[in-house]
Amino acid sequence: MGEITQLLERARAGESAAWEQVVGLLYNDLMRIARRATPARGVATLNATALVNECYLRVARGQAEGISSSSHFLALASRAMRQILANYARDRVAAKRGGGALRVTLDDMQIAANQEADDVLQLDDALSRLAKEDARLSQVVDCRVFGGLSETETAEALGMSLRTVQRLWQQARDRLKDTLQASE
Repeated sequence: MGEITQLLERARAGESAAWEQVVGLLYNDLMRIARRATPARGVATLNATALVNECYLRVARGQAEGISSSSHFLALASRAMRQILANYARDRVAAKRGGGALRVTLDDMQIAANQEADDVLQLDDALSRLAKEDARLSQVVDCRVFGGLSETETAEALGMSLRTVQRLWQQARDRLKDTLQASE
């Protein structure tokens, strides 16, 4: 049994220091996920550090409840980051459409930020629709795209066989491609 799995067991037993150790050990992985999840410009959404902090607050509420391994933790963190990015994009789009702000001319940075927010929302909407069809497809996408987990890590995190993850990953990519192309 790995160190993180042991720490998670101790955290589930109520040892808060164990939870902090888990987060500390996985911090670099969380930053990698956040950097991958945030666009290079990061103008419409949070930067990677802020995204990790928001994610920590969200995941920490439940602490170790139900988390069985580092891969499982990272899969949950990936989903939380996607939800956080979508919430920030929604706020940006609402503000863009008149959320009480003063009207000013748009510069290139604001135009890029607005486009980025629209893209994040379009992807989140497509993933939400995908989840309604088959939640496993959305979970695999969260792990692979937002979490940067390998197929093997995704299989471990979701408790599936490697072949099942490979099949679902291909199905999810095909469906998302069709959905995103249809909405253009």
